[in-house]
This record gives sequence, C-alpha cells and structure tokens, in this order.
Amino acid sequence: MDRSALPDIEAALRLFDETTRALEARSQRLEEVLTVKQQELLHSNAALRDKVEQLARLRAYTDLVVDSVPAGIIAIDLDARITTCNPPAAALLADRCSDVLGADYRALFPDSPMLQVLTDGRTIERYQTRWQRADGRCAILDAQAAPLRQGEQIIGAVETFADVTQLRHLQEQLERAQRLKALGEMAAGVAHEIRNPLNGIEGFASLLRRDLPDDGRAMHYVDAIIDGVRHLNHTVTGLLDYTRPQQPQCRAVPVVELVRSCVELVEAQAREDDGPPPVIAIADAWGSQRFSLDPTQIRQVLLNLIQNALHMHPDPAQARVQVGLERGPDGSLSLIVDDNGPGVAIEDRERIFTPFYTTRAEGTGLGLAVAHTMVQLHGGELRLDDSPLGGARFVVWLPLAGGGG
Repeated sequence: MDRSALPDIEAALRLFDETTRALEARSQRLEEVLTVKQQELLHSNAALRDKVEQLARLRAYTDLVVDSVPAGIIAIDLDARITTCNPPAAALLADRCSDVLGADYRALFPDSPMLQVLTDGRTIERYQTRWQRADGRCAILDAQAAPLRQGEQIIGAVETFADVTQLRHLQEQLERAQRLKALGEMAAGVAHEIRNPLNGIEGFASLLRRDLPDDGRAMHYVDAIIDGVRHLNHTVTGLLDYTRPQQPQCRAVPVVELVRSCVELVEAQAREDDGPPPVIAIADAWGSQRFSLDPTQIRQVLLNLIQNALHMHPDPAQARVQVGLERGPDGSLSLIVDDNGPGVAIEDRERIFTPFYTTRAEGTGLGLAVAHTMVQLHGGELRLDDSPLGGARFVVWLPLAGGGG
C-alpha cells in the first residue's frame, strides 16, 4: 500500500486547530462588539426614556398651564371639530354639549369669526360673540382667534375667550347711572317749574266747569283740559318719584302673596277694560318663606314689569307672562318676569331704563326708570335678558343685606 496516498492526519489536525482558533477569535470579537452594541442600546434606551419622561412632564405642565388659564380655550381641526377644550370653556359648553371633545364647533357657534380663520389663515385680534345658555340666559364672550400651523400648513385654529357678561352689565350700569344722574338733576328742576302752573290751570278749569252748563260744548272742552292737566300732573309726579325716591321701609313679607296680589290686580284691570284675560303663571320655587323688603315699592316694580310684558305683545290674546321666584345660595332673592313677546332689541337695551324712553306710543317712559331706581334703593339690581319663552326677561335681584329674612 502506498503510504503517500493516505491523508496527512497531522496537517489536517493542524488546519482544524487553526480554523477553530480563528473561529474562537472571531466569536470573541463578535461578543465584544455585541457587548458594546448592547451598552450603546442601553444608553439609547435610557436617553429615550428620559426624553419620553421629559415630554410627559412638559405635556403635563402644558396641560396644567392651559387648565389653569381663567380664559376659555378651544382648539378645532380643519373639519371644525373640537380637539382641545380647557375647563372654563368646557364649563360654558356643558349645559348644551355633554361631550365637548369631538363636538361640531359650527353647530355651537355658527357665526363665529374663528371659522373664517380656517379658510384665510388670518389672526383675528378681538371680537365679541354671544352664547345662549340652556336656561335662556345669554353670555357675552370677548374672544380672539389664531390659526394652528404645522410648518406652513394650517391644521386648525385656536380661540381664547373671556366671559365679560358681568363686566358688560357693570359698564352699562355705570353709564346709565351717569346719564340718569345728569338727567335727574335737570328733570327735578323742570318738574317743579311745571307742577305749579299745572295746579293753577286745573284750579281755574274747575272753577270754569262749575259755572258752565253741563250739556254745552264748552263743558266738553273744560273736561278735556282737566283730563290733560291731570295726565301731565301724573307724568310730573312720576318724574318726581324718580328724581326723589323714598327710602325703602322694609319689613318681612311673604313674597308669594305679594306676587299673587300683583297678578290679581292686573287681571282685575283687564276685566275692567273689557280686554282678553291675561295668562300669568306663578312659578313658585320658594314656598311661603318671607323676605325683608318694602312691599309698596316692590309691588309697584312688579306691576310695572307685568303690565309692560303684556302691553308689549302685538296680540294681547296670545300674551303669556310667567313670574318666577328664586332663592340664591347667599340668601338673595330673584323675582323673574318672563314673557313671550317680541323681546327688546339690542339697540334699545342700553336706554330701556332711561326716563322718557319708550317704544310704546301710549307710554310715558317713566315706569322702568322708576322701577330701576326703587330696586337700586334696596341695594339690588334690575337686569334685562332674553327669556326662554322667546321674549324678554326682567330679573329683580335683591340681596340678603338689602332686607334679610
């Protein structure tokens, strides 16, 4: 047998050993590389975790800032769906929208200028809008809107607003008080100058009536003079009541009985005038509790508001009035007169309590002015708002400090 044909076992073993060592070296290098990569991955994961935590803290801080802003904030997408809403905005919308996020902003604010921001991308610095609450009250919102951009692309819009309803009422009261003070000072002097000649005219006309035959045309003229003088004297008396109102003589009064007496008087007057019986409902939410007030003055206020509500309706047969009683958590009292008439136009609201301003041809324009003054003397407030019945709502708010009870 030729020994040269046999494999070189020794060489093969050497080759195997060399190959094994090479593989072991490569395996070791791979393990070293893997260890390095694992360390790098751990560092990267730790950095990513820190970054996620930072972003979470930043998001939580941003949410805290947004939620803490007293102004309302609403963000919408390109479909006008609400994507963000902070607590003040959610509280405003809650009575008409159970799920704010995802709600259609167009349905809630169909005339809002913010919708224009979605199309032209312009920031609107300031505008006012109105929000009709579920209970019929109207909130005045002072707002501004800006586009939401991602790079150059508009992805939505954001609106911030503040409820300035109370501020607007205070401004109107201050302006009204300033106007009425000046007008009252002038009116007081004019009323005194008019009243004395009126008394003289009525006195001489009465003497003339005594000396004239009852069936003559002259008697008819004299009666017309006396009626006209008495009407003017009634107007002057109302003006003096406005310019020199008496301080309230408060005592504990069952308010429901006071309201019922006013309603019965209005109904009796309608029967005497052969008019349609008025529909006046009393929403008694307070039972028979008493409140300290001047019954004469508050009765005059309520009579004026109820009669005014009935007279303002174009069809007396369809007129509806509701008188509500509400007790505030602070012990205050609110007497609410709602009607289903045409309401009061926006341009008339600032002047509705001004003397001699009236929208009725037969009105003197003193009733609401005197009522406003009497309520103020009680430390209260007479407010005008929109009624859930569709017409006007007058609220006589009397504080506990004004009377107690």
